[in-house]
Amino acid sequence: MEEQKTYDPEVFLAMALILLAGLMTIYVATQDHLQTLVWKQLTWATVGAECFWLLRNVDYRYYAQHAHYFYGAGILLLLSVFVIGKKVNGAISWIDLGPLNVQPSELTRITTLIMLARLYEWNQGVFLKTEEIGKALLFVLVPTGLVLLQPDLGMALIYLALLGAFFVMSRIPKTVYISVIMTTFIFAVFLYGLYSYSPSLFFQVVRPHQFDRLLSFMDPESDPLGSGYQYIQARKLVGSGQLGGMTNAWALTSSSSKLPEQHTDFIFAVVAQHWGFLGGSILLLLYFFLFFRLIAWAMKTPDLFAAFFISGMVTMWAFQVFVNIGMNIGLSPITGLTLPFISYGGSSLISNLIAFAMIVSMRHPSPSWKLSQLE
Repeated sequence: MEEQKTYDPEVFLAMALILLAGLMTIYVATQDHLQTLVWKQLTWATVGAECFWLLRNVDYRYYAQHAHYFYGAGILLLLSVFVIGKKVNGAISWIDLGPLNVQPSELTRITTLIMLARLYEWNQGVFLKTEEIGKALLFVLVPTGLVLLQPDLGMALIYLALLGAFFVMSRIPKTVYISVIMTTFIFAVFLYGLYSYSPSLFFQVVRPHQFDRLLSFMDPESDPLGSGYQYIQARKLVGSGQLGGMTNAWALTSSSSKLPEQHTDFIFAVVAQHWGFLGGSILLLLYFFLFFRLIAWAMKTPDLFAAFFISGMVTMWAFQVFVNIGMNIGLSPITGLTLPFISYGGSSLISNLIAFAMIVSMRHPSPSWKLSQLE
């Protein structure tokens, strides 16, 4: 008799509360001048929920069996932005589809994860040969390079976080880890030497605005009205919320202080300002609970493809949460990473809900699943 599928209602409740918190915060952050954005976000949430409803029961083995096709489609999407892409904030990362600007890199990180999970399952998590490791690196670094060419450093870092999950979960020779560390160190020394002896060449490798963000992160007060402005204002908003938030904040009143991109990159500052330390802590606890339960799913599944996919997706989400909140409170440089399920953005929200649906479909793997089915 086939086992009846049961799901953890707490996971869905946590996701629903995070989505609700996102809609409320976008309403607060935009009610003075961009109020239509909350209705657009509600529309994207509805579309994402429909995608979730359609995909939650799809047999995830289909993704594994067609991993190469998904990966190839993702690469073509990334290449398409160089032909029909739309420049937003200095980066050609979007495709204009009228009511929705699609960011292909959001979808491609899912297709890249599918391909890497497929490879991980095929090798049973063991990568001892150079060609096996090289293949895994290639699958991640190709889309990473294309994203960097757009350029979108923040999204590229998410892909590298996925690569980090691969190194942690895989059995790899220690010499590879040593090589990665040494390569990173040598590259850092090279950049320092290049900046010291040939600044013109250095700024061809590192874009000036990225370097300014690093300097302002180290010392925001050095340019309080320029590159350090967002750091200073974000910390002021976070601090102004104190323990329970501003007066009448729970009634969704507008804030007196404004910050550029506060409905996207700096939305956590709005959360902290209006709902204070308690509201920000509750949001973090919801994230922690959601990620903890999803990792528990990954640890219980006997299927390596599902285990790696869930772990990889949670890693990318957790990395975004860490970096986004870090740059809101001055603990990390500004990278343009949004807060998952909270920040405004249809492309991001829909792709994240699609990924969540795929994870839910992996909650109960079929006992008949065999690696030979992929041969």
